[in-house]
Amino acid sequence: MAKKTSKKRNARPPKGGGERDGGQRGGGGQRGAGGQRGAGGLRGSGSKRGGAATGGAAGDRGQRNTRNHKSAPPKPSANLTKSESGAEIIYGKHSVKAVFLKRPDDIEKLILAGKEEYHTELIDLAAQLGVETYLLAWPDFNAEGGFGDDDSHQGVMAVVKPRTIFLESELHQLADARCVLVLDQVSNPQNLATIIRSAAFFHADAVLYMKNRAATPTAEVVRLAVGGAEMIDMYQITNVAQSLEALKELGFSVLGMDERGKRTLAQHDLGGQVAFVIGAEGEGLRNKTRQYCSDLVRIPGGLEGVESLNAAVATTIALYEFARLSKNSE
Repeated sequence: MAKKTSKKRNARPPKGGGERDGGQRGGGGQRGAGGQRGAGGLRGSGSKRGGAATGGAAGDRGQRNTRNHKSAPPKPSANLTKSESGAEIIYGKHSVKAVFLKRPDDIEKLILAGKEEYHTELIDLAAQLGVETYLLAWPDFNAEGGFGDDDSHQGVMAVVKPRTIFLESELHQLADARCVLVLDQVSNPQNLATIIRSAAFFHADAVLYMKNRAATPTAEVVRLAVGGAEMIDMYQITNVAQSLEALKELGFSVLGMDERGKRTLAQHDLGGQVAFVIGAEGEGLRNKTRQYCSDLVRIPGGLEGVESLNAAVATTIALYEFARLSKNSE
């Protein structure tokens, strides 16, 4: 059983929020402003400690009474993760917090497990925004999320409207972008998550990933990106060659990351718009993809038997070098 609180939404989002609306950014990218939500307290008085349960609901571990809770608490069988909007489930503390900061209007429910004091920050954010919040016992939480014993979720998940994924036909929106990543059949979810997080950390503008034969931003990838997925625009493409041509028309220098490149990153001019093309694990860039690159660049190093780096590691180094050289050229 769970406790629920719902408030009217008429107050401004918390400080630091930069919400999306239809995927458009504001101020340098194309992220736009979201709506406004109401203030309201969730953590309340009247809870009793020292027993196995509160409010007379025996066996509900970690629950506490909250102010203005509505009617009878719903049972886990009520399917709290169901949504008419076809929402996605985001789990993990940092990933959910990033949604609160970047697109709070998209959050439909916050579902927590364990003791209230473990989740103070998220509960306060939800209270400010009037987001419906449920506190469940661990078994019920795992049942709601379909989690196994080995899943890492920190007792936090949110039901959120689907994120905006842009399409190949919308690449013109990157006309003012500085740095984008194009993934050529990168298929490992952990690599995709690391690439997304690195792209966010180094302020890249977008990640382009393939629709087929490649990893996609699933709930697990979003969790592994630890909030990075909320900070970067993502484009799903079907044809890498056509996408590279479209980027060239926008003024991008398309640089394929390849150990056979004649020049290193440091030897290349990274002062303009740059699109780094990253090949698949093991195979690297496909031959056709190489043909559509403006140039092939390499990371110096390696030895016989260790000629190349992991796709995510190579991407992170490229992004660092871009950030370093771009700062020096300003």
